[in-house]
This record gives sequence, C-alpha cells and structure tokens, in this order.
Amino acid sequence: MRQLFLLIGLFLPITSIAEEGKTVSRIAFGSCVHQDKPQPIWDRIVEAKPDLFLLIGDAIYADVPKDTVMSEAWAKLGAQPGFRKLRELCPVLGIWDDHDYGLNDAGAGYAQKEESKRQFLNFFGEPNDSPRWKRSGIYDAKIFGPTGKRVQIILLDGRYNRTEPLTKGPRGSDPRYPRAEPYLVTNDPKATFLGEEQWHWLEERLREPAEVRLICSGIQVISEDHIFERWAMIPHERERLFQLLRRTRAAGVIFLSGDRHLADLSAMDAGIGYPVYDLTSSGLTQAADEYRPPERNRHRVATMSWGNHFGMVEIDWTRPDPLIRLQVRDEEGQIAFQHKVPLSALQPSDEKIEKPAGDGAVTPREARTKVGEKVTVEFKVQATGSSGRRVFLNSERNRNDEKNFVIVIETDKAGDKLKQAGIDDPRRYYFNKTVRVTGEVSKFRDQPQIVVTDADQLKVVDR
Repeated sequence: MRQLFLLIGLFLPITSIAEEGKTVSRIAFGSCVHQDKPQPIWDRIVEAKPDLFLLIGDAIYADVPKDTVMSEAWAKLGAQPGFRKLRELCPVLGIWDDHDYGLNDAGAGYAQKEESKRQFLNFFGEPNDSPRWKRSGIYDAKIFGPTGKRVQIILLDGRYNRTEPLTKGPRGSDPRYPRAEPYLVTNDPKATFLGEEQWHWLEERLREPAEVRLICSGIQVISEDHIFERWAMIPHERERLFQLLRRTRAAGVIFLSGDRHLADLSAMDAGIGYPVYDLTSSGLTQAADEYRPPERNRHRVATMSWGNHFGMVEIDWTRPDPLIRLQVRDEEGQIAFQHKVPLSALQPSDEKIEKPAGDGAVTPREARTKVGEKVTVEFKVQATGSSGRRVFLNSERNRNDEKNFVIVIETDKAGDKLKQAGIDDPRRYYFNKTVRVTGEVSKFRDQPQIVVTDADQLKVVDR
C-alpha cells in the first residue's frame, strides 16, 4: 500500500514545458505548504488560471515532526487533488528552502542533502539528462515566451552551498522576539549564499535576453529589519547580487520570496538604475489565521500579515508599455493587495546606475555593508550641513535618504589642516565635488558614516 501511495505522489501528469515559446501572462507562486494540513488553496490557484506556477520553498515539511519520512511527505503533496489539477493545468517549477531541503535553517553542512536533491528532482519530474543533476545544488532557469514578451524564471538555491553555522545572538536579546535567537549580520568575507559555481551560472543567465526576470529566492532579499533568515544576514553577498545586476544591466528584475509565513511587498533602490521589488508569498497553509501587527520593514510597499494566500504576477502585454501587477490573493482567491509597475520603470538608466568607484575605493552602497571596517569611499557631495563643530558631507541631496552616506568632519580636530590647505569653509569647498574619504565605517541613527579627525583622510578627486 505504501509503495502505491508513493507512486501516486511521484508520477503525476506534468504539463510539458516544451511550450516555452508560448506567451506567459499569469505566473502564480507560493511557499510553505504542510503536507498534513488541509489545502483548499490549490483550488483557488487553479481558478486563477495561471500559465505557470512556481513553488519556491517549503513545499513539504520533512523535518516536522522529527520522524517524518521525506518520500511520504512528497507523496502526500502529490496526492492532493487540487495540486494534481494544477499540474495538469500548467507547468509547475520548484526550488527548495529549508524544510523541503530537510532541516530547519540548514545550509551546506546538511548531511542528507544529496538524498534530498534526488527526491526533490524526482518529484518535479526532472529528466535524467537535465544539468540540474550534475550541479552543486538544484538551481535552474527557463525562459518562456517569444521575443519582446520573454519571461525568464531564475530559481536560486540558497541552501546547498550556504555557509554555516550562521551567527546567532542570545535568546530574547531582541525584545520584539523574546523566544527567538536572532540571526546576526556577518561580515566574514568567506561567507556565501550561492557558492562560486552558482554565482558564475547566474551571471550567464542574467546576460541572456529577456523582458521580465522573476528571480526566486527561498528567503527574503530586500527586507532586513527582522531577525530571521534573510539575504541581509550576509550583506556583502546581497551587495554582490546587486552589483551583478548593475554589471549585466539586467532589465525587468523582480524578486519572489517565501519562508516568513506572511505576505509582504518590499522595494528599494539597489543602485541598478530602477527600483527592485521583492514580493513575498509564504503561507499556502502556514500563514497566521488571525491578524497580527506587521513587523518592521523599512522597505515595505504593501503587506497582508494574516491568512493563507498565494502570489500572482500578471503581465498585460497588450499595452504599448506592458503593465505588471504584483498581487497577493487570499484563500478565497480575492486580491488582498496589488501594486502596479509599468515595464518601462524596470529599465536600467545610465543616469541612475550607481557607478563603481574603482582604484580600491568603494561606493556608498558597498560601504554600508562594511560597518566596523576601514575602507575608502568615493562619491560626489550632493548636500552639506553643520552642527556645532561638525560639518556633514552627504552623498544624497536628501540627508534622510536611505542611500545617504555621511562624511562627518570634526572641525576642532581637522580644522587646522584644512585652513592650512586654504579651506576655510568646508561646506562650500566640498559641495558638488567628488571626494574620497578613508576611515572606519560606523553608524549613527542607522545611517552609515565615516568620521574625519585628520584632514589627510579626505581628498578631492578629479572626475
């Protein structure tokens, strides 16, 4: 009987993805579905008639309870009538997070990862000759649609190669989460999410032509204020991701993420020339049933923090400027929130792309990831200010801009040398000039800065 049950789960009809030339306009996605819970959400997803469905993490809970047999968990998901209907309706692509990887918050050191990989790829019907079998992880990418309407799906594997153990603080050290051990930011230069092989592969994929790129990550890319797993835990890796988008000039990028058992939409200026969105849909069965106050997220655009749900990306290709609708839909199939983005707003602009500093210097955005380190930062002074014996040189016109980096000149310590150099009014002298400052990056009220106590730390460069 058990063998029959497994066969039911593993050999369901799977819509062929050979129709990759077909225009894709409706992409549904979701994460966090427990195999032992009721799953009415699949019927609502089928009713939404997606052209493609992305299962982007925690498709099963193979580690809860501890005696769960992974193959049986996959079989239970595969036997769900609604899920079977979905697989008959459209292609279903997947990437794992921790619970379908096999262990909560696990990374590269997980001993059973090869067996998890085998079961995952078998469940999703991966052909024997697929390159996914030979990769260090299960990352993958596909492009759907004809020229001018191409949608690229990039599935990132943030588990197989991710550095561990992660750095944790004491339980209850963050008063917002009294029962949790917060994950702390690490500046270890060897720490990685993807591993070098996947990084090189990702660059090749981003250089392929596509109009819209949906990059799927098990954990959130943009949100950085909570204490759980997030790309901001390893800030130089997130910055590497943004740098890669800048270098490849990849257009139309939107991140899709899961993990958090809530819905969220975040956006930020990552220096790539257009706003980067991260739509989180995490709660096919696991979202909170009752309202809970939204947690802090400085990048939030919209949120629904209760109720099971799924995400939907709709693309209206009929418009001269195609319109992208980023949606979260509830368990009744209704739109809980929606944000509209014209495709033209997701194109890199030379005027907006943050230029690399070069010659060993870093940009203000890169410097944000190097708190506690001594670096050289280069930028054009956009605004100045003063308070008492301090003069402030800002990288942005608005000093409250989240991108702003501040040079704080302590005039009682650096003033004599500045006057000897003929600089009587630092605010007027440095305004609108490109400068380089060397020193240790610190933070004041969550804003990165370098304090100048010696005028030799600060130089004007000819650009």
